[in-house]
Amino acid sequence: MSDLITTTNQLTTTGPSWLVANDADRALDMPLGDLVRAFLNAAAPDNPNTAKAYQTAVGLFLEFMGTELATVLPGNVLPLANATKEGKRTVWEFRGSADILRRFIRSGVVDNFAVARRLAGDSPKTIKQRRGGVNAFLEVAYREGVLTDAQAQPMGLKHYTRHERQNAQPVGRRLAKTEVRALRETVLLKARQETKAIRDRAIIDVMLFGGLRREEVATLRTSEFRTDAGRWWIFVTGKGGKTRRVKLHDLLYKSLLNWCDRVDMSLGVGDEPLFCNLNRWGKSTGHPLAGCVIGRLVAEYGHMAGLAAAAGENVLSPHDLRRTCARNAYDNGATIAQVQNMLGHADPKTTMLYIGSLENDDNTAVDFVRYDR
Repeated sequence: MSDLITTTNQLTTTGPSWLVANDADRALDMPLGDLVRAFLNAAAPDNPNTAKAYQTAVGLFLEFMGTELATVLPGNVLPLANATKEGKRTVWEFRGSADILRRFIRSGVVDNFAVARRLAGDSPKTIKQRRGGVNAFLEVAYREGVLTDAQAQPMGLKHYTRHERQNAQPVGRRLAKTEVRALRETVLLKARQETKAIRDRAIIDVMLFGGLRREEVATLRTSEFRTDAGRWWIFVTGKGGKTRRVKLHDLLYKSLLNWCDRVDMSLGVGDEPLFCNLNRWGKSTGHPLAGCVIGRLVAEYGHMAGLAAAAGENVLSPHDLRRTCARNAYDNGATIAQVQNMLGHADPKTTMLYIGSLENDDNTAVDFVRYDR
């Protein structure tokens, strides 16, 4: 993308009671520049031209907002957005945090922005495109908890869901829904015997529907599965010894039950390794699988499903399945914070590299993973 974004939190506002921020809402502390990055990553992760057009639309909109806000609070507000040229590049600087949207956005502001762009000389087509970009940006802000229902509903905003892309291959392999279905079916059809098929399907489903790393899958034990409020959860110990809990997706739960029934094991009972090596007759050896074995079986099934090379740099990897889970959840409506929690990332910027409101028990990233349509 030829445009660049810089950001600073420097912004001072005082004014009427409707401009008072809700300090308890952590989403409002996000710098505007980070929110713009999240929007571009969601709406145009692999199309530099679209990203440039969207960034310009949002930059002009925030620039307009800053001008309007300065009339309410004269002398107390710095520009929210400012564009400068560096050769052929446009550098956008955003000031302040996302709470300014919570305090300022009201029904009609996008219409006022469109009028301002018409007066500035934009063509009707350009105005329509920029309105679309601004609305998508506000829908991402709504999804991230920056805008409230009371703000969004009069404007016709919904939680942002990106339209299905066709034949898109972003950096870092992520499987399309049809590829996920092909991979899961291949495991059952191509495994050399039935017990191995059931085990390998469960292993692959842990990554596709829970986003676990290969080493986390390899070290899973029955004691790490627990119930809470009628739902099953995995208590995963990840990098740095940090523990997170991941809700069991319904399809993953079925796969794990099939595997446990096959080897006379139960989730949440005892402290046995969940996935073990099998001998040629399909009997468990009692020795846990190594992470490299999981990597090898994912590569083999990826090749058998016609999705990747048999060897070399382009094999299907466990991390591809983890990225697939993250992106699918995000595309279907999970917030960055929900996906971050599912993946066990310390920094949301790492999560944004994967995919482009904090979780509660009834609404987590796992609930947004869908490959059936």
